[in-house]
Amino acid sequence: MEQFQYGYFDSRDQPPAIQVKHLQNDRLVATASQKLCLFRLFPLIFCDVIDQLPSMIVYKQLREILDLILSIPFRKTWLPILQELCTSFQNSMLIHFPNKIIPKVHFCTEYYQIINDYGPVIKQWSMRFESYHSYFKKIGLRSNNYKNMSRMLCTRYKLKQIFTLSRLTQLCSFDQAVGIKKVKNNCFNDLMKQALINHFGRIDFIKDLLQCNKFHHENVEYCRSGIYIIDLMNTNETPKFIQVVNIVKMTNKWWLLVDMLNTICYNEKLCAWEIKSISDYSIVDPYNLKRYYKGLDVYELDNSSFISFIARFTSY
Repeated sequence: MEQFQYGYFDSRDQPPAIQVKHLQNDRLVATASQKLCLFRLFPLIFCDVIDQLPSMIVYKQLREILDLILSIPFRKTWLPILQELCTSFQNSMLIHFPNKIIPKVHFCTEYYQIINDYGPVIKQWSMRFESYHSYFKKIGLRSNNYKNMSRMLCTRYKLKQIFTLSRLTQLCSFDQAVGIKKVKNNCFNDLMKQALINHFGRIDFIKDLLQCNKFHHENVEYCRSGIYIIDLMNTNETPKFIQVVNIVKMTNKWWLLVDMLNTICYNEKLCAWEIKSISDYSIVDPYNLKRYYKGLDVYELDNSSFISFIARFTSY
C-alpha cells in the first residue's frame, strides 16, 4: 500500500498507511474522504491478492450499491436491482463477517424505500458536513483558544468566506488559468500540430498560442494529463473518456487539446474501465462540455490503463 502511486486528483485524499494496530482495533484512522478513496482504489492497490480473498464478493456487492446510490441521475427502474443488491450484501456479511455487522449494514437495506419516498440519497449525504467538521476541529486545536470557542470559529470562518468572495469579485469572470507560459516548439508532435491547424487554420505556434497547466471553469478544474468524461456511448451508456494533453489560448479564449481515448471494456475484477490511447487528437471547447464527473486519474497495471470512479451515469 505504501508503494502505490496515487494520481494527481486522488493524492488530495490519499489515505494513511494501514498499521497492525488498526487491524487489531478494527478501526482505520482516516477521514471520510480518505476512506472513500481507499475503498474505490482497493482492487487496484491489492490487485495481486484479491483473487485469494473469498470475502471479495462483499466488496463487489457494496461497490455496486454505491455505484447506484451515487448515480447521476437515478433511474426508478434501478430500485428493484438496488433492493436485491442490499439484501444480498447483508446475507454475504452474515456469511463472511458475522461478528462485524453494525447497524449501518441493516440501514443499507432501507435505501430502496428511502429513494422511492424522498429521492436520491446523494442529495442527503453528509460528506460536506464531515469536511466542514474536520476544518473546524483543526482550527479549534491550532488556535489554542478555548474561551467562547463558538464565536471564535464563526469569526474565523466568516473571514475566510470574505477573503474567498473578494478574490472572485476581482476577476472579470469565474474562469482562471494557472501557470500561463509561452508555447515551445517541442510541445506538440506532428499529430497534435495537425489537429491545431485543422481547427484554427494556419497559425504561428510560438507567437499565436499560450498554454497553462490548469484551467478552472464553472468550478471544474481542467488539468493537463487529467481524464474526463465527455459523453455516454451506445445503449449500454459506456462513458467516453478524453485526456487533456495541453490547454492552449487562441484569440483570447482557452481551448483543450485532448486525446480521444478508446474505451475497451469494464474490468469486473478491478472494478475499473480499461482505456487505450489511439493518438486521436482534437480541440474541445470547455465552455460547451457537459459535466459528468470531476477529473480522474489513470493507473497503469500489466501494460494496461484503467480508470476507477464510483457512480453510474445515464443520459435518460
